[in-house]
Amino acid sequence: MTFSDKLNGFWEEGYHYYIEIRDAHLTLRRYDRVITLETEISYDADALERGERTVIALEDPVLSRTVTGEFMSRIDELAYADGILTLVRNYLDEEKTAYTLRKTNHGPFDHIRIRDDEFVPALQGEWVRWTANGPGDVLTIQDRTLSWGIWGGGRFHAVSYNYAPDEVQLVPEDLTRENFPGFTAVKVEKDMLTTRMIIYDASVPLTVFVRRDMLDKVEIPGAAKQPIVSTMSARPLMPMDGNIPNPNPFPGIGKAPETPPKPSPFPLPHDDPAERARVCACCGQIFETDPPKFCSECGAPL
Repeated sequence: MTFSDKLNGFWEEGYHYYIEIRDAHLTLRRYDRVITLETEISYDADALERGERTVIALEDPVLSRTVTGEFMSRIDELAYADGILTLVRNYLDEEKTAYTLRKTNHGPFDHIRIRDDEFVPALQGEWVRWTANGPGDVLTIQDRTLSWGIWGGGRFHAVSYNYAPDEVQLVPEDLTRENFPGFTAVKVEKDMLTTRMIIYDASVPLTVFVRRDMLDKVEIPGAAKQPIVSTMSARPLMPMDGNIPNPNPFPGIGKAPETPPKPSPFPLPHDDPAERARVCACCGQIFETDPPKFCSECGAPL
């Protein structure tokens, strides 16, 4: 099969997507560095060279899947015409959005400004999570390593982006992988660190970490005090203040198959709170030792 140099190279949408094409291989990154798709492609190179609109076939068009393995978002069409790539993204067969990408001569990380010397020294030490009931768990920064509870450590850079130079975030040292476990973003604010997490399709508001002696002095963003809202359910999922409103914090999301819960491998005295804490309220998974932050079976928080 022949290929066209008109397609080979880097294609930039400006914010959402960044594509690299090398002959039959396509890599798509979100603009926050994370690779969301790598697949083989095919197209009619002769038609493209003649100036005709050319559809590029993707061997795997799926960008993300639900917990049951069905597609959540995918590329319905990728086409080249007049020096422009058009990408049509389909979300849950309910929303189709077209993105325009233009060829660029720089790589996928040239928009990142590393600002470690400017910010890292002031971030050292412990940051305490704010909850409505008082101090929560602790996030620790030592040198350029961030750790939070059971998540362990992860080395990071303090960066800003060309399109938002005044907004500073902490990102993994390896810019091609996902952000720190449990976080989609860690943003540096005055006197606080604010985070976002994406769970299934939920729009999760800010989690706030503050210096211990500043917990009662800083103004907590209102979003941190609101419950998580899912687009698949009108009911709140879980508030960020630490209070779970119902035994199943994910109604309508990641729902377990209609089968009985897994039998316990040992007697489970349900009147013992410590024993009950080792059972996932969503799927019935039982943990013989102290449970992790999230269920290994269905992904729900424990």
